[in-house]
Amino acid sequence: MGPKLWFAVAIAVLVPWHVGWIATNPHFARPPLPHGDGPDYETLGYSLHRGEGFQFAWQDPRWQEPYLRDPDATQYTQLTRSDWPGPTASRPPLYPALISLIYCLIPRGPAAFATIRLLSAMFTALAGAVSVGIAVSITARITPKKSVSNIAAVITIVLALMDRTIRTYSIDFLTEPIALCLTTLVVATGIALIDTDSQTRLWRLILLLSLLTALLVLTRSLVAFWVPGLFAMVWFSARPRHWQRSLFFLLGFLVLVAPWWVRNIAVLDRWMPLGGQGAASLRGGYSDEALADHGNWHSDAEDRIQKALSEDPNSKEWSAAQREVALADRASLETRDWIQNHLAEMPRLLAMRIATHWGPFFGPSLFWRIGILAGFITLLMHRRRESTWLIGLPIINTLTILCLYETGGRFLVPLYGVLYAVAAIGVCGILGAMVARLRSLYRK
Repeated sequence: MGPKLWFAVAIAVLVPWHVGWIATNPHFARPPLPHGDGPDYETLGYSLHRGEGFQFAWQDPRWQEPYLRDPDATQYTQLTRSDWPGPTASRPPLYPALISLIYCLIPRGPAAFATIRLLSAMFTALAGAVSVGIAVSITARITPKKSVSNIAAVITIVLALMDRTIRTYSIDFLTEPIALCLTTLVVATGIALIDTDSQTRLWRLILLLSLLTALLVLTRSLVAFWVPGLFAMVWFSARPRHWQRSLFFLLGFLVLVAPWWVRNIAVLDRWMPLGGQGAASLRGGYSDEALADHGNWHSDAEDRIQKALSEDPNSKEWSAAQREVALADRASLETRDWIQNHLAEMPRLLAMRIATHWGPFFGPSLFWRIGILAGFITLLMHRRRESTWLIGLPIINTLTILCLYETGGRFLVPLYGVLYAVAAIGVCGILGAMVARLRSLYRK
């Protein structure tokens, strides 16, 4: 079977699987989970739906109502948060906008909460199906035997079915499922750039890549640091190579993200196009707590700054944007000081980040990691140009995390779809080498 048919098979298998898991979860029709960023995104979607702009609504009784009725109401620390007035630039807009759209179609409540989770399940299933198509098409190019590409499809589907980590993100109101889907589509589009001989289709694919990258950045601001690498990957993929194609990708991306970035600069009155949260989060990655916990990000340092700002008598008169700027300024200063005082520990911190980012290295995850490594080796041995995307993007992602911060491998999750396919390619490469070796021995 070809990639399109296997894509359809994967959709038929993965959609019921992920939807069924979500629908049978006890939290299916309840508000976001108490711990994490889910309530942040939900309250922003609530405010957008009510026409109040992109701002938090912690103290709004109507927003609090479903949380107060929830069995875990006492665990929602968000219900006691202070509410600084005015718009915020601390979160990317795409996911809150999607939540707001759902509230326009379905009244906010159990049915709407369930619909949001169902969409997460659909994004996860779509990412898995696209990864199956990638695995089948690449394996077919490496070996002409259809049975091998069919094995790659089955392995990819199995990996997508067995991945419990992504299902835990789907049950909460988090951006990982959307980011997973968009990242997988970015790679599929990048691979299509390599395949096309039509110049018209080439330009359309580059424009699509600009759109997908912009949506990804508007889902997770950190992805903006991938753009220089993507610029280079577009140049390498499109034949004949020409800088104009990469420039077209970059300009298309900038045009699409510019409205949001200009809005953030206007709100914060500072050159901070990605918003105010990045500097504060970076402080958690360069901290004593991160150094003591395998390089993992911790909120303790930011919490201390937040507490200090709250004790400032002038802070009572601040807007939400002014507080975010003050937080970013202080966090940036503390981050620079911490790095200067811990230069000797930096190599260890960076090494721990890489280990955490790609871990764990035990149990079923170890076999998956071995398959991924085998896939990278297989792609390089066969000198496949698709390696630009299947190996290049994981490298870009790792370098980004290396410079910023990591938290329990969470920032590898958007690449899971790509890594399903890479692992399947690797297993098929191992099987192919074993079969070739056995035939060689038999002939002797």
